[in-house]
Amino acid sequence: MNIINYDHLCYSDEQCLKQANILKRVMFKTVEVKKGRGKKAYVIKEYMYNSEGDDEVREKILNTIKHYETKMETLSKEDNK
Repeated sequence: MNIINYDHLCYSDEQCLKQANILKRVMFKTVEVKKGRGKKAYVIKEYMYNSEGDDEVREKILNTIKHYETKMETLSKEDNK
């Protein structure tokens, strides 16, 4: 699985999930862009950060969030037993 690794920062799982959600908020920010001219102009939403490798980063962020959410669920289930 392609995830962002927080092991070298000594974060807990909860902190890793929090950081990944902050990254998600930043990378998935959209801006309204006006296309066309005059009456036929229309507005579309594009990502603010939309360069070459940003799609891979977005995928990595989503995988990281999914990974840490499942990890937190399994840890809470083990604690409740």
